[in-house]
Formats: sequence, C-alpha cells, structure tokens
Amino acid sequence: MTPAAARSVHMRLILWAVLSGVVLWALEAGRIPAAGLLHDRKVQAAGRMAAATQAVAAERERRGIPIDADADPNRTGLIGPEHTPITTTLGHLPAKRTSTNPNMAGLVAHLLGRAGAAPGACAAVAFSGSFPALNIAVLSACAAMGVRPVAVSSIGASTYGATHPDFTWPDMERALFERHVFPWRSAAVAAGGVERTSPLFADEGLRLARAAMDRSGLPVLDENGERSLAADVERRRQLYVDGCGGLPAVFVNVGGSLAAIGNCRGVDRLPPGLVAPGSLEAGPDCGLVHRMAADGVPVIHLLNVLGLARDHGLPVDPVPLPGVPDGRVMTAGGYSRPSALAGLMAVLGLGWWAGRRRLHRTNEREY
Repeated sequence: MTPAAARSVHMRLILWAVLSGVVLWALEAGRIPAAGLLHDRKVQAAGRMAAATQAVAAERERRGIPIDADADPNRTGLIGPEHTPITTTLGHLPAKRTSTNPNMAGLVAHLLGRAGAAPGACAAVAFSGSFPALNIAVLSACAAMGVRPVAVSSIGASTYGATHPDFTWPDMERALFERHVFPWRSAAVAAGGVERTSPLFADEGLRLARAAMDRSGLPVLDENGERSLAADVERRRQLYVDGCGGLPAVFVNVGGSLAAIGNCRGVDRLPPGLVAPGSLEAGPDCGLVHRMAADGVPVIHLLNVLGLARDHGLPVDPVPLPGVPDGRVMTAGGYSRPSALAGLMAVLGLGWWAGRRRLHRTNEREY
C-alpha cells in the first residue's frame, strides 16, 4: 500500500470513529426519561414518599414534639434528637438528611427492579430506627412496584434517627398506616440494640424501648444481642418465610442492626445497594444479609447513604429538598428509537462507503 493510500485509509477510519462518537453523544444527550422501563414507578414511589414525609411531620407536630430547624432544615420530621436513652450508636447527620430526599424512594424502586422483584412478589424487610426516611422510601417503592413487604422493625436508633422515645419508628409506621398512606405494618418489633447490658441505655433505655414496643401493639421479638444472634437470625428468617409463603423474592435491609448484618468477617465491607444472590457465605456469626444471599435471595443493603446517593446521581445533604423527579437515577431513561436507528444507519453507511472506496482503489491497482 502506498503512503497516500495508507493516509486515505487512516482518514476514513478517523472519520468513522468521530461519527460514531458524535452519534453516541447525541443519543446520550437525547435520552428520554419516560422511556425508562421503571420511570413511572420511580416517580410514583418518590411522590408517595413526599406525601408520607408530610404526614410524619404533621403527626409529630400534632403530638407536640417540636422539629429542630437546625438539625432538620427541611422540616421533614424524620430527624430526631442527637442523644436520648434509646440512642444506640453514632450517626452522621448529613447522611440522615440525605436520606430524606423523596427521590430515594425512586432509587429503591430502581434497585427492586434490578433485583427482579415483580408485581405480586413478597419482600422481606429489616427496618431500623436509625433511618426512618429510608424505611419510608422502601414502603413507597414497594407500593409503587406492587411488592408486598413483610417487615421486622427495631426501636433503637443511631443519633439523629428516630431517637425520640415518644416518636419511634414503629410510632411513625403506625401513624402512616392509620392515615392510609400505606396499607402495611410490621409483622414484629424488636428492641434493636437497646439491651440491659449496654452502658449507653441501661434500665431507662430498656424501659422506654419496651414502652414503645407495647405501644405498637405488634408481636415482640425478645432478642439479646450477640448472645442469641444465631437463634435471632433463624427466627427472623422463619418469620419472613412464613409471611411470604416461601423464600422472599428479595431481602431489603435498612441500617446496620446486629440481626441484619451480624459480626462475621468482611461485614464492614458489605457494598451498599444490590448484593447478588449466592455472592456471600453465611457463617454462625453472620446476619440476615449473608443468610439470605446464601439462600439465593437478592439483597438490597441500604447503608452508606452518601455513597448510595453519589453512585446514583442524587444530591448529598440537599437544602431545600429536590423536586420529583430529580437525579440521574430518576431522569436517566431510554433512547429515542428513531434517533438510535438513524445513528446506526449513519455509522453503517459510512462503513459501507469506506469499504466501497477501498475496494474501488484495489480494483484500480489490479487493472
């Protein structure tokens, strides 16, 4: 091949590459949110979470429990006091506020879809008092996706969670049920880290946790932390199996309760979001996340909220709260089919032209 011919070939390849890049850019820029398979359900979930948040704030004010505007500038009612007798561990205030974004419910709907949870499916859920906003996001997503949750709720909460002893997560859940925001309540309730042996709560925290459990009217799981971890995990698993009529389609864990994540090796490295079934092994010190994954159940692990938000294009610690829909997980939809077809034809056409030109030059040299 002569130098001139080689340059011609290189120019055609460069032109083809540039056109392919332009077509790809145009398709990405012209994405249509409504073309996404779950777009409507994600928007519905986010809208329901926004309504549920308003209901919680109204109930909190009705009970005479003031909202701290410094800790909760968006006045969601979902940010509790820093420390109370039922506070279990330290929490991160920006993470708690990030979780109140109603588009978080759209993210959970997105994850349910990726997990393969179809309408009519049953989801096993572990609710933590540490993230009441994420609990609401899960319920909102289940409602939008047509998925029935079978949940166990905990009283104890990390700082800035549902830490007010008179307005715990089960109190919020009951208020949302009685206000007809959601048609479900938890199947059982547990203290969730509030133990007699804890130096943080002692008898006062245990008394307030028991009062909250009695107030809920739900069946109580008597759990004793690490001393009964294996038995507690198995009992919760059986509760989920009985409630779902078999293994659930998906297990959703909110927060870092002992029964959910356990104490086994690598638990601190559990990735947030979707955990593939069969990807984890369950030892005697492991919690329900490992047990369900080992059983072949997809797991949605809702922890490391800031990482979840960044990974899915949601803002961190937003003031004011975004509208619906907002964020990449909510607005990234499908491609326009006519545009995709036109781009494909353009790339193929240029390739055909380049091939014909090369064949023509080859024939000229042979003759």
